[in-house]
Amino acid sequence: MYTPANNVDFLAEKLEKLPILDEIKNVFHKNTGLIISFHYSHKQCNNVDFYPVFEKSEFCHLIQQTQEGYSRCQDSDECGLCKALEKKDLVIYECHAGLTNVVIPLLYKGKLIGSIYTGQISLSPVTETRFQRIYNKLKDLEIPYDRLLNTYRKVKTIDHTKFMANVRFLSLMANYIITVEKDMLLQQELISKKRMVQKKEQEKLKLEQRLKDLTISVLEFEKSQREKKEGSMDSADESDQTHRHIVLRAQLFIKKNFNKKITLEDTARAVYFSPNYFSTIFKEISGYTFSSYLTKIRIEEAKHLLRTTNLPIKEIVCQVGFDDYNYFNKKFSQIVSLPPAQFRKKYLHSRQS
Repeated sequence: MYTPANNVDFLAEKLEKLPILDEIKNVFHKNTGLIISFHYSHKQCNNVDFYPVFEKSEFCHLIQQTQEGYSRCQDSDECGLCKALEKKDLVIYECHAGLTNVVIPLLYKGKLIGSIYTGQISLSPVTETRFQRIYNKLKDLEIPYDRLLNTYRKVKTIDHTKFMANVRFLSLMANYIITVEKDMLLQQELISKKRMVQKKEQEKLKLEQRLKDLTISVLEFEKSQREKKEGSMDSADESDQTHRHIVLRAQLFIKKNFNKKITLEDTARAVYFSPNYFSTIFKEISGYTFSSYLTKIRIEEAKHLLRTTNLPIKEIVCQVGFDDYNYFNKKFSQIVSLPPAQFRKKYLHSRQS
């Protein structure tokens, strides 16, 4: 599958496939009767898209049947495009065969993504006197005089003002479409960059988690080896001291974050232990499971808020980290032996008396 090398090629490909361009070609041709051709920079060969396909100028076609005539036509078009790039706008030019043409450069960030050509017309009446001057430039192509004259008589003559109005409309429409597509492309770039940043952040979090898991594994291995090796009361006391220190750190973490949705895994990670190992030593040292200790801390804070504030009980429930009001009532009643409302009422009564 072909992948555009850069945004210029990508935009050129999109431009070529836009259905609205076919509408523009159709409207322009109906209004002017002129042939229009699109050239796309991402195509290396056969890069001309004519509309209508089968209505080429007989005069130009006859000239381009000769190798030299075709080469001169290309030189004229390239010269016109160079002037348009310098001007950064459409350019009207006369080709080597005396016909009037227009080239409209299609630019993205100052770079050419394509061009539109139209014309192959005469802005003044087609006469044999004028043809004679043109023929003098073309006679070395060795095209029979009568054949060339007959096709020249079919060249379209268009009023200059009308021609310029239609050409300017064509230029404005084409460049407006490019502007719209450019904005869409920029939005796609921003979305793509945002996704890349999110992916990098996810990779970073995964790496940090792996490092923590590795640290936990190393610590547990070292402790296991040390306990096996030392096997004495002193080593047991040292191990107990280490465990107490870890549990104390975990309790501080819980007291600091009890109002958030913390889990056993979060707390174990904070002290660099695996959840299973941490759960065991936490119960041994504190006498509580992680869940019961977290609930105890939350209820203690709820009691404090009930005694010292006039906050509604439902708001206190949220502030101390509970999600469910009924579950909070149940746990509070189990631990305090009173429902929250009665606890507050009893405390206020005792304070007043």
